[in-house]
Amino acid sequence: MRSRVKVCGITHHEDALAALAAGADALGFIFSPSPRQISPDDARSIIARLPPFSYVVGVFVNETSERVQSVIRYCGLSAIQLQGDESNAYCQLFEVPVIKGFRVANTLALERINEYQVSAYLLDTWDEGLDGGSGQSFDWRLLQNITFSRPVIVAGGLHAGNVRHLIRHYSPSAIDVSSGVSQSERRKDPVRLRVFLDAVADARQNRAAAAFDVNEGDILKASFDRQPLVAIQGRQFLLNSLTEQVPATSAELLREAARRVCEAARFPMGTKLVGEEDKGGGLLAAVSLLSGMPYGIARWYPSGLEGQVRVDFDCEYTDGSLFLNGVEPGDKVYIVDDLISTGGTLLGLIEAVRLAGAEVSGIVCVAEKINYGGSERVLKATGIPVTSLVEVDVSGEFSVVVGVNY
Repeated sequence: MRSRVKVCGITHHEDALAALAAGADALGFIFSPSPRQISPDDARSIIARLPPFSYVVGVFVNETSERVQSVIRYCGLSAIQLQGDESNAYCQLFEVPVIKGFRVANTLALERINEYQVSAYLLDTWDEGLDGGSGQSFDWRLLQNITFSRPVIVAGGLHAGNVRHLIRHYSPSAIDVSSGVSQSERRKDPVRLRVFLDAVADARQNRAAAAFDVNEGDILKASFDRQPLVAIQGRQFLLNSLTEQVPATSAELLREAARRVCEAARFPMGTKLVGEEDKGGGLLAAVSLLSGMPYGIARWYPSGLEGQVRVDFDCEYTDGSLFLNGVEPGDKVYIVDDLISTGGTLLGLIEAVRLAGAEVSGIVCVAEKINYGGSERVLKATGIPVTSLVEVDVSGEFSVVVGVNY
């Protein structure tokens, strides 16, 4: 079944057209209190200028049925989405299709949800004080081996980096995105819209085959397995396409590595990515593009700009200084790197982030050379665990992949 896409929180005509042009199946207009709330007059003006047969959904929270009915007629809504404490009886009062929203925490109240006789259920992340739009994803594993009595729409924390995983593994009837395609609280980003809808289209095409979910055809794993090693100062260096660009890195491999990073980290909205410029810079930029998260980069030379943070570091082949830009006090930071060996570079990055007044909320590396204890060193020194996607043994004549964590 084809997973459809609703882009919610539309406040401008240009954004509505951009969403439809990118491939969205429906547009959401929020009529109850929200940073993205829109007046019926403004919504009517936008909807009246949309292409024929555009599907528009009005979002309401604990409104009187009289007001909802009035807005349906005035704006010409195709359907409504009810995100409050509305009863099943209340949902039956309307002639247009009704989507009932439910907030998901650590468990799924399946029996209660299935009592609602509506057109579809929308599952969003529970966040105290919010009726929806938290920008965070719930644990999608709760959807496994569950039978709903109506089609299911998944919302919360979706972006181009994780939507493929959701569609390929859980196959919702539809997905609802807002923050993940936004440039501000009230405006959508045309580039993020295109990248997100392209990711959805890609997942639709590849879901049945799921080619990369088995070892055969796993280009990320293959890029680290049986690769040549070079000894430098008593350490074994791995020559491969992703970390050393030997041979040149293909766009397909870079995209797959970035996608796997996004799926493993599931970055909360508001996260800032950090990496260093050497061999991980290309990966960091690709992850930023897929996830929609901004990134700051640690360079090997100073810019002299105000706010730059300097730290000294040592890694397996050199030592020196890192100069971190783009991180501000209070930021929630996720460190992204291509390869961890002894962990020296990561320790420098963590120190730089903390000196900038920010917090490291996680670390993800595409690959780890397990022989040099880098993850253990980082954990012992900082208390922060490292997520490594591919574990590589470099003790022999060639590299050998001994573990894959995805």
